[in-house]
Amino acid sequence: MIVRFNVGGQLFITSEDTVHGHESMLSVMLKHPNPAQIIDGAFFIDRDPAMFRWILNFMRGSVILPARDSQELMQLKEEAEYFALDSLTAKIQHVMCPSFAVNDHVTVRQTKFTVVAVDDDGYKMTRGGKAYKINACETVESTPVDVGDVIMAYHVPSRKRKPGICMSIEGKHCTVQFNGDLGQEECIYKSVRF
Repeated sequence: MIVRFNVGGQLFITSEDTVHGHESMLSVMLKHPNPAQIIDGAFFIDRDPAMFRWILNFMRGSVILPARDSQELMQLKEEAEYFALDSLTAKIQHVMCPSFAVNDHVTVRQTKFTVVAVDDDGYKMTRGGKAYKINACETVESTPVDVGDVIMAYHVPSRKRKPGICMSIEGKHCTVQFNGDLGQEECIYKSVRF
């Protein structure tokens, strides 16, 4: 079904599926009776049509955003907040100022990872030597390495990262019991990954 929005005097036409694809003020507006003024069959919204174009394109699946340090990106963040489009707000916030950096240890969906790269869409992470892509919209929280965690650490004799278990943490070092008969070694805490 087609839906029409009159944003600041400019007509935008899209599908209900596009609007319902993201939880937002617009999807709520279509689901529930509301006092929105309808002009010539279009919901009237008194906002900037140039910014609404970005909102609608995001809802249609676009990943393009205005330039990182532009005034337009800041305005788009304001509009995303107005429209309660939390996924776009989170993405813009991440582009402007990522919450985590390379080598930070984080938890996502109750699983621990280590950040290995940061890009505009989110984070590249590692766990057990495998790479993962985590979207900026995910809930990501800082976490420490704890005694008993399965980790990857640099094993000096083999000159490679190897899996092991964190046995103790003292200051800037941790003791790692490597798998198999590789033994135990003291490693620099910052070099340990999940």
